[in-house]
Order: sequence, then structure tokens, then C-alpha cells
Amino acid sequence: MNKTNMVYRYVAESVLANRKARLVVRGIAKELGISPDTVSNAIAPLKRIGAVSMYRRHFEVVAFKKLLVFWAVNRKFERDITYATYVHIKSVEELENYMPDEIAFTGFSGYCKNFQNNASDYGEVYVYAGESSIIEIKKRFPKNTNSPMGGTYNNLIVLRPDKILEKKIETHALDNSSVSLPQLYVDLWNNRSWMAYEFMKKLEEKIDDIYEKAILE
Repeated sequence: MNKTNMVYRYVAESVLANRKARLVVRGIAKELGISPDTVSNAIAPLKRIGAVSMYRRHFEVVAFKKLLVFWAVNRKFERDITYATYVHIKSVEELENYMPDEIAFTGFSGYCKNFQNNASDYGEVYVYAGESSIIEIKKRFPKNTNSPMGGTYNNLIVLRPDKILEKKIETHALDNSSVSLPQLYVDLWNNRSWMAYEFMKKLEEKIDDIYEKAILE
């Protein structure tokens, strides 16, 4: 993900943890290791659409769903795909269980790592992986275009993480070996399959419930 998407993720995660979070541009820049101007430029369109309110020393998210949707619409998901192949498997769980430890699940697998699957069956696994894990994935799952659905169909899709996510993957700092719920929502939004819509709607319900319970500590 680019730096702007990193800002949106940071803001969304902060609000989901505390819906009354007071966010400071310079504080976000320091946390993400980017310039304050980059943060300000990312926040500006959120102000225009009424997703955030700006104050003298901080800003607050006032329309969380607008933030998620704006991020989802502007997310260039396919640009992050670095490897894809078809794996002959008996079940999707078999593929998930044979992944290296240093990865982060997203998409259908990410949902199921966080919640019971009450959405739909699925046959594709999406993961984020750093350079060393990508090398290992390619060893375990060599390039294969001989799928039952034709050479363009892949059921293992690997995405390259940004530096913040990669560090969390390497230090095993992720809950349930999954990306955060806001990023999971945005990734599902950018998946074209009908299954993704079913998972996204279920996740939306989960996020709404968590958001309503998020209070100032």
C-alpha cells in the first residue's frame, strides 16, 4: 500500500479502538515514519467529504463509514499483487495450514481467522508476505497455470505489505495472523467475486458492532 493508504489504515484502526480518538497529524507522521505533509494531504479529501472534523491541534473522525468507503474506493489492490498461482488442494484449509508463519491473511481467510465463517464457501487464499516469505511460498507452491477453470484462474494470491504491516508480520504482532479489520474490509471491497460481497457485508456488521462499543478510555 502507498503512504496515503497507510494513513487511512492508521486512522481507521485508531477510531475502531476508540471512536472518540483525537488524532494529530505530526503524531501520525511520526508513528508511520512519513512526512506531516503526506498525512495532511491524505486527510484533506476526508475533510471535504465530511468524514473528519479539523480542529486547531487535532482532528476527529465523525463519519467512520465514509472513511472506510473512501479508502476502499481509492485502494489500488491489484498493484500490490506480487505472486499468484493455482494450487491443487483437497480443501482451502489445507492451503492455509501450509502457509509460512510470517504472513498475514486477508480476504476470505482473514475473515475466517477472526470470526466463524457464516458468509459463504470460498476457494481462494489471499495473504501478505515479505520478501523471504514470498521466496518460501514460491518453493512450496510453484507457478502453475493448469487449473480446472483455465490458465487465468489462481487460488493463491500473494500481496506485498507496506513497511508497517511487514514489521508486524515479522514480529508476530498481528491478531489471528490477519490484517486489521479495517484493512480486511477494504481488501474485500476490492475483490471482484460475489463471495467477497457476502463476506464484506458480514464484516460490516462486525465492525459496526465494535465501533458502537468503542469508547474513550
